[in-house]
Amino acid sequence: MSCIVNINRFIIPNDIISTITNIYKYIGKNDIYEQTVGNDINRIIEQTVGKDCYYIARILSLDISDNRMRLIVTKNSSPRTKDETTLYRIKEVLTMIQMKHQDLTTQSNDLINIANYINPNQNIKYAYQEENKKVILKSQSMRSKRLLLDEINDISNNILAKQSFEQIILNLHFFIDFYNLKPFSEENETTAFLLLYLLLLKAEVYCFKYVSFFETLYNSYDRFEVELKNASFNWNEGFAQTLGFVRFFTKLIFDAYLNTEDLIKAYEFDQNINKSDNIENTIYKLPNIFTKEEIRAIHPLVSESTINRTLSKLRDENLIKPLGKGRSAKWIKIN
Repeated sequence: MSCIVNINRFIIPNDIISTITNIYKYIGKNDIYEQTVGNDINRIIEQTVGKDCYYIARILSLDISDNRMRLIVTKNSSPRTKDETTLYRIKEVLTMIQMKHQDLTTQSNDLINIANYINPNQNIKYAYQEENKKVILKSQSMRSKRLLLDEINDISNNILAKQSFEQIILNLHFFIDFYNLKPFSEENETTAFLLLYLLLLKAEVYCFKYVSFFETLYNSYDRFEVELKNASFNWNEGFAQTLGFVRFFTKLIFDAYLNTEDLIKAYEFDQNINKSDNIENTIYKLPNIFTKEEIRAIHPLVSESTINRTLSKLRDENLIKPLGKGRSAKWIKIN
C-alpha cells in the first residue's frame, strides 16, 4: 500500500523527463508573468477561482443552477441548500489555497479540517483500516487511517527536504495515495481534489493562477478518470501502475502553461490599446448571436466590468440587444 512508500520503484521514462523539463522552463518564468500583470494579479486570481468553482461544481455534480452559481461565486450570495453551502465553502478554500499555499501544510489535521469546513453539518472523522495480523478481537486489528496518512505525509516531506525526488511527480503520487486511502468518513473525493489543487501550487505550478485548473481538468475528465482508475489498480497490494496518470497529468500541466503564455501575450497586447475598443472589435468578428462566454474565452484576463461596460455601450448605440438574462444569456447584433 502507498505509492509514496514505494516511490523509489518509479522509473521516470524519457518522454516524461522531457515534458517535466519543459514545464520547469515555464516555471522559471513565473515571476515574469506576475510582473507583467502587476497589480491585476489579485483580480486575475479571483476570476480564475470563479471558473474553478464553476467547473468543480460540475465535476462533483452539485445540484446548483447556473444563476445561483453565478450569484454565489461572483456576488457572495448566501447559500440556501447543502450543495450551495458546499460550493460557497469550496470557493473560500480555493481562495485561501491560491493566496497562502506556501504556508499551508498537508498534515492530517489540516486536511480533516478542510473536510469538516466544506461540510459543516457532518462530524467527519477518520476511518479505520483492517490490518493483516492475527488477533483475538477484530477491533485489535483496526488501525486509524490517520496514522497511515501521517506516515505518507512524513515520508513525502522527508523526500522533499532531501530533494531526492522530483516534486511534481511526487505530489501526484501523494494525491493517488490520498484518493485510494479515503481516510475520512465523508467528503473524501472533494478533499482529494482540493488537496491536488494545493499540491500543484506548492510545487509552484503557477499557470493555475491564470488558467482554471478545474476547467482544464473538466475538459479532459474522461481521460483523467481512466488514468486514475488504472493508477489505483493494485494500490492496496503496493503495486500501483501510475505511469499513465503521471504522463497524462504532466502533459495537462504543460498545455496549461502554453495557454498561460497566450494569455500573458494577450494581456500585454490589451495594455497597449483601449480595452473597450479591443472588445468591440472582437464582438464585430463574432457571429450575429453571441454570448459573454465567447468574449471571455478571447479576453480571459479582461475584467467583467469592462466587458459589461462595452456591451452596455453598444446596446445604448443600438448596435446590439440582449436575448434573455443570466450567465448563459445571448446577445444579437442589430443590422
